[in-house]
Amino acid sequence: METATEKKPIKRDPNLVPLSREHHFGLLFAWKLKQGLAKNASLQTMRDYVLYFWETGLQEHFLAEEDLLLNILPATDAQRSKVLKDHEIVRNLIGRIEQKTEISETVIEKLQSFLTDHIRYEERTFFPYLEQQANAEQLAKIGKHLTEEHAEPEDNFLPEFWTGKK
Repeated sequence: METATEKKPIKRDPNLVPLSREHHFGLLFAWKLKQGLAKNASLQTMRDYVLYFWETGLQEHFLAEEDLLLNILPATDAQRSKVLKDHEIVRNLIGRIEQKTEISETVIEKLQSFLTDHIRYEERTFFPYLEQQANAEQLAKIGKHLTEEHAEPEDNFLPEFWTGKK
């Protein structure tokens, strides 16, 4: 019997598992930013990491979600609209960091916090919703594309600013 404090793992359609795995990388990315801020890491190094992570995985992840998942839903769907709006907010935050218009603890913290909330929303609300809306053929097509075309992210960034070691 499950107690009030225990949470059962989310049962994910196998075709969406690659995106959930990428969400794990995204949460780890956000955790590293949070640790870096707590350890007063160089903002320039954290900027470099944000751009590295964006270019080596997060940007492609967003495009995959938008191309593969959101097109299943009607343009007027509220869940679809929220995902698109959230992606745009993250893109704008990264753009501000990239253009050096604002490399500050505040914008990095906002990116870290917003991305964490967005990933949790997708895992807990959007993916279960999508699994109800999509048919088996649509889910299989997503899974096939992710298996054949989509590279799993890597995170080999150095220095490990989040450890506090120089």
